[in-house]
Amino acid sequence: MNLRFIRLLIYSLIKLSLEKIKKIYFTTKYYNNSLKVTPPSRSYDMNNVPLLLELEDKNLKRIELINRFQKNIWKLENIGQKNLSELHKFSWLSKLDIKNQKQLAKNIMIEWLRKNQNYNQKNWEHDVTATRLIFWICCSHFTIRNDDMVFRSALTNNMIKQALHLNKNLKFINNNLEKILVLAALVLVSVTFEGNQKLFQSSMKNLSKEIKDLIDRNGFVESKNPEDQFWLLHHLVLIREFLIFSQNTVPEFLDQNIQKVGSNYKGMLLSNNFLPLFNGAKNRDTSEYNKFLKAKNYTFDKKKQTHAYLIAKLKKYEIALDANDPPSDLFSHNYQAGCLSFEFIYNGKKVISNCGSANNFGGELPFLSQTTAAHSTLTINDTSSCLFQKNPLIRTFYGNSLIQKLKVYKKDLNSDKNTISVIAGHNGYQKKYNAVYERKIVISEEEEKVSGDELIIVAKKDLAFLNFSLRFHVTPEAKLVQTQGGDILLSIDNQGWRFKCAHVVKIEDSLYFASYDKITESKCILVEGTLKDKVNNINWSLEKTN
Repeated sequence: MNLRFIRLLIYSLIKLSLEKIKKIYFTTKYYNNSLKVTPPSRSYDMNNVPLLLELEDKNLKRIELINRFQKNIWKLENIGQKNLSELHKFSWLSKLDIKNQKQLAKNIMIEWLRKNQNYNQKNWEHDVTATRLIFWICCSHFTIRNDDMVFRSALTNNMIKQALHLNKNLKFINNNLEKILVLAALVLVSVTFEGNQKLFQSSMKNLSKEIKDLIDRNGFVESKNPEDQFWLLHHLVLIREFLIFSQNTVPEFLDQNIQKVGSNYKGMLLSNNFLPLFNGAKNRDTSEYNKFLKAKNYTFDKKKQTHAYLIAKLKKYEIALDANDPPSDLFSHNYQAGCLSFEFIYNGKKVISNCGSANNFGGELPFLSQTTAAHSTLTINDTSSCLFQKNPLIRTFYGNSLIQKLKVYKKDLNSDKNTISVIAGHNGYQKKYNAVYERKIVISEEEEKVSGDELIIVAKKDLAFLNFSLRFHVTPEAKLVQTQGGDILLSIDNQGWRFKCAHVVKIEDSLYFASYDKITESKCILVEGTLKDKVNNINWSLEKTN
């Protein structure tokens, strides 16, 4: 047992004990009495549905359930925990028609209040409660601007009660990004209902502290997850817009951090408006959100590359390579062992991909998606470049925390009018196999070709029985065919590519985890071989055929 394992185990046991105590305490009359609400003398209309676009429920089947069962929707218990959580978020409220479905919304909320007047473990989870408050306030035509004064009063009091619950438990939230969402809800409550100046001040103070903990000095998220960068920017902009809409002064620290976080977000954004599938990210089309940022006059400078992703574009060619060191244990919740993996885009279409993260699915899938084999990079003896904790208790609170980490010792990006060159190296296989790995990828626009040189240096005494596997994953819609000569033909959206390598090349089955609601079968190009020399070079090329 190493010290990191012992430390995390102790922290996890403490957190588990606190969780159990909280669950008992929250169900007592004493706790519910502590959430005593002073009805506000005045409320301000914060109706601003356009701000909610990214938080909205996009699942039409849940909207169908709401229209079908109406106030009886809360009696459904066999639709799965995810569906129930989404229903309790009320992120579907903005989808209802204000003219024809106002009474429907009211009936559903009255029934919800009847069942959830006091704390309910299943329906008062932090992210669920925060999202619910945001939608109840921003969809005020259904809620605090309803003509029924009794309904308005009951709903308003319950909202403040939920906000008090969130504020009391802010320090117990394990996920830092979730804390920012909760703080956004608390800021919104404090500027909507008169008499909550203390809540406003404490929320802004906590916000400043949480941002410092969540990002490095350059504004890049400590988790190294591109999607976390998106959500952090989203939540900070949401808070800023709440302040502007309520005619409150935007503090300088918020503007400064939005600029830093936004610059890193813009620097990682691919030309197709997606983020690369690294370190826990899933497929997210940011097109609409980017239009929103433009409409609100948010501009970000990406001249200075402050994150450790090597991203470059040359006309129709684009590459993103992960050259990050792993995050600390506190931020490794969704980390994946994909260091030196890359994604290649041509004309806005992804040709080489990673598999994405399965962190929202159950069973063994999250373990499978965090392995190096789920990324477009190299493995030795089918081993991941980082080793993850297997202890279920530690994983409950710290996710994909690491037993063994790697270090990136080299990274460089160069480009001119005709070529892009990226190079990086890590020592993830040094401890177990006494080997280091370097990758160089060159894109030539004139030759319409991507070339790779994989360098593996192994100590001579450790050469026996070391095998390598080099994978190039593709998206589910791509098709792979192997020629009689051993090359792989890749086709996607009328694009044709030929993959060549002197080593044994195969087509291997794979899984694609990047969608939020399903897992899809896919393929990958697999290059296999044995490390025979102290210095080993694996050369490959991907040439355009049409």
